[in-house]
Amino acid sequence: MPTKLRPMNTSKLSFISLIFLFAFFALEVNAQKNNWGGNVEFGYPSLVGRENFGGTSYHPREYFAFGFTYIRAISPKFDFETGLAYSRSRILVRGGGTPAFPHIVEAMDWENMITAPFYLKWNVSSRIFLNGGPNFSWNMGEDTYDPGYGFGIGYQLRLNGNKNLLINPMYQARGVREPAGRGVRHLGLRLVFTTSPSM
Repeated sequence: MPTKLRPMNTSKLSFISLIFLFAFFALEVNAQKNNWGGNVEFGYPSLVGRENFGGTSYHPREYFAFGFTYIRAISPKFDFETGLAYSRSRILVRGGGTPAFPHIVEAMDWENMITAPFYLKWNVSSRIFLNGGPNFSWNMGEDTYDPGYGFGIGYQLRLNGNKNLLINPMYQARGVREPAGRGVRHLGLRLVFTTSPSM
């Protein structure tokens, strides 16, 4: 009897395909169009669908993220942005405080994710930009793969000839699947340092 393909395997295949798509863009090397760099984020998280009436409650504390970024110019006004980012969200889990269980028990938990963004960056001016689009995340603790999205506004600071610093406040929903109660929403500040190869 043939083995059925499980939904999780399909999700993993989709995630790997997106990474290969990123690699394809990266190998289309043009020194004037490619920008590589690293990014760090920090801010406030919120969990999706985790509140249980009369049961366990979840209280987000903070998150941080870091990774690498690839930005490719596709026109004078628009860039394509992708990469990989690891995010870690700290959550206070609280239970008890009910007639059946009056003692309150608290513990710390973490949501760990790896996210591949696929964002469009619109250069409104030489300094100001808007960015956003879909992303795809792997929740490392639950071993789930789900889509999400993000959007933000930013300021681009030129450090010297081929190096830039992007200051980018963003809202990002990572690994969101509402009916299943999965995912994390991040509101934070994103700093991206990029450099392009010299000709």
